[in-house]
Amino acid sequence: MATLAQWKTQLKASHSSLTRLENGVRSTLSTAEYNATIDRWAQASFDKEVEAALKADGGTSPKYAQYRRDAYPSIGDQLDMQYHDLVDSTTTWADAIAAVKSKYPKPS
Repeated sequence: MATLAQWKTQLKASHSSLTRLENGVRSTLSTAEYNATIDRWAQASFDKEVEAALKADGGTSPKYAQYRRDAYPSIGDQLDMQYHDLVDSTTTWADAIAAVKSKYPKPS
């Protein structure tokens, strides 16, 4: 995973200058505008990468509920697990739910 500074360096290497189109006129951004734009892009890229890593590896995140919702088995699968747990005296459903809750813990 790249650091914020690495993202800035990479973006500056890819974009030596930036332009804007305003009222049909293309103009080059000033140094301050260029740096502010690169900073915003780098922060957005860094934040996206951090969120992807949290989601992939588990970990505490303010978006834990969304991650859990995406990771839980479908309702149909959960009902099937519960049925077979009752019939077979197993804990498949509880284990599946606990694994998701463990991977994406609620922030303290």
